[in-house]
Amino acid sequence: MKWSQRLALLLAVPMALVVAGLMLPASAALAWTCPTLVFTVQPTTTQVNTVMTPAVVVEVEQSNGTVDQGYNGPVTLSYAANPIGAPAPADSTVNADQGVATFSGLTFSAVGFGFELQASSPGNTTSSASTPFNIVTQLVSCHSGKSCRSETVSSAGTSGSVTAAKAHTSDMLTATGGGFPSLSCSVHGGVLSFSVTNRAKVITLTLDQPPAGSGPFSICWGSPTPFITASNQASGFNAANNEYEGLLPYCWAHGPSPCIKRQIQKKCHGPVVTTIDAPPGDPRISY
Repeated sequence: MKWSQRLALLLAVPMALVVAGLMLPASAALAWTCPTLVFTVQPTTTQVNTVMTPAVVVEVEQSNGTVDQGYNGPVTLSYAANPIGAPAPADSTVNADQGVATFSGLTFSAVGFGFELQASSPGNTTSSASTPFNIVTQLVSCHSGKSCRSETVSSAGTSGSVTAAKAHTSDMLTATGGGFPSLSCSVHGGVLSFSVTNRAKVITLTLDQPPAGSGPFSICWGSPTPFITASNQASGFNAANNEYEGLLPYCWAHGPSPCIKRQIQKKCHGPVVTTIDAPPGDPRISY
């Protein structure tokens, strides 16, 4: 065999091996996929120290979007957003069942607003953040054709309750004491939050121990939407709280709303009780 033929043979074998070596790892890489975690049932606003219903569900999915039915390991929920530094929720780690993790005992021990969750599993696999949700002091079902009322909630010397008007549809009423930073116009008390989507409401707000010799007491109001303040001006936007804030005016015939309907202090050093007419929505209030 000529030297040139031998050289061609020697070169041909390594090249075949190189080609095979390139193809095999590529095939293996296509078969190796990283799982993803996806919220299929998102967290919802829930009463503090109460199991979240419906239960949060997270799926372990393969790269083609199908559930990884072979995965039965742990999935853990932690905060993606935690504005108040709340402690971790209870029962936040469960074992998946054929790739589906159901958090049927998830509870939260601190009230707050704008929480978000993320799911993780061993191997540094982490989901996107969940939709935002709140943890409230009270969650009340309002039935069609009937009014509904919360119990009293309290925060740093301020207490209050809310009565929502009748409506043709069902609704959820929430009442929360605390869990939110001070409003820009707060002076004397803590922050209370009341929410009902489709019903006008009357809020009864009490300053439990007012400073001696002072009053009447202005009401600080925070809302996702603008309103008219006591100075007959549009409310200012507070970027820190991501809402409009200002002092409420007193009510007059046919408006405005929200407004202070009445304010009573029966004793010189006794509690101050304020009644507020309010539209549907999600306000936060304080003295």
